[in-house]
Amino acid sequence: MPDSRREALQRQIEAAFADAPHPGDDRIGYDADDWESAELARAFKGRQWKELSPVELQYHSSSFLSSEGFRYYLPAYLLAALEDHGNLMPHTVYGLTLPQGSSPEEQRLRAWQLERFEVLSPTQKRAVRAFLEFARDEASHYFSQGQEPRLALERYWEQQ
Repeated sequence: MPDSRREALQRQIEAAFADAPHPGDDRIGYDADDWESAELARAFKGRQWKELSPVELQYHSSSFLSSEGFRYYLPAYLLAALEDHGNLMPHTVYGLTLPQGSSPEEQRLRAWQLERFEVLSPTQKRAVRAFLEFARDEASHYFSQGQEPRLALERYWEQQ
């Protein structure tokens, strides 16, 4: 029996991130002074990405990870989202979507997201793009407008 698209994508994600370096316990969260970032860092401290449960991932948004933490823990979010755990699919896609707009806040957020995306290797970026293509094609029911994965792809990942 041939592998399903989901199973092939799971293997692609695991392989792409297999050698991602741990950020170090002091570089998990993006801001030690932000309570959500600090709480996430405490919860993930000393733990491998494969050890995190979907419940923990749903509670601790990837938005509060440092760039190094994002590179290391992203596969946990991607894989849990593929398994239909709560709100992880829309939240994961949202975290992979560059904001548009010209306000200073939108520009600051865009620069921060680009910084996080740029630490990923080409192989990791291809795995993220494959995840977003899967979300677009197979998981549109998770999204209120159904366009969110397409926007993430158009704004950054299709060019990778």
